[in-house]
Amino acid sequence: MRNILRQRRSRSVVAATVLAGGLVAGVTTAVHADLTSSSTPTSSASVGSPPAATAATAATAENEATAASCYSTYLAYGSRGTCVKQLQSKLGALTVDGVYGAATRSRVRAFQADGRLTVDGKVGPQTWRKLRTLGKALGWRSGVTVYMCKESSTWFRYSVWNNARKNAYWRLYTSEMYIEGSAILNNRMESQGTTAARARDSRKLWVWLDREGSTTTTSVRDFSPSTLPACV
Repeated sequence: MRNILRQRRSRSVVAATVLAGGLVAGVTTAVHADLTSSSTPTSSASVGSPPAATAATAATAENEATAASCYSTYLAYGSRGTCVKQLQSKLGALTVDGVYGAATRSRVRAFQADGRLTVDGKVGPQTWRKLRTLGKALGWRSGVTVYMCKESSTWFRYSVWNNARKNAYWRLYTSEMYIEGSAILNNRMESQGTTAARARDSRKLWVWLDREGSTTTTSVRDFSPSTLPACV
């Protein structure tokens, strides 16, 4: 009987030892796993992606840097490339394809004539400077183009180019309000006012032409402090 009891006690001790050892081993394994996971770097997909706003700002900065490098570039009929795209975007009312063709040359000539520049259809320092003075082309309709630039950290300045061959009046609608200018004579470029420096979701451009009534377009560009160039 004593031998049987001793054997049972012995087996109980062994079982307890094995159980305890298993628990210790489990805890050790768990601690090791925690240390490993905490020291393993996360994937680049989870950490490397910048916020959308940061990416947009970076893209705008890159675009402005490209534009700045184009301001000293001479362009003429037959030119191609990034600087031609910059020109077409700033003139408005053109297909932005990077090809300086007949339509781009005609638009440049009209811009030079209305801007009181030498009309030669070639883009040099004077034409670039006039475009920079106006800023970003937000929308165009029936020969009327609305521009905006960043005058300061709190104000935007807006201007209009009227090449409609008629007197015109315009209004740019956004998601929050509208911006409007005074009546402008044909073949004129004028600074027409300022608005608070805030991001705006543009909706449509409304243009009224003398003796012809109104016309609208929803092909308009949004604007914000990060997307507008500084006024020159």
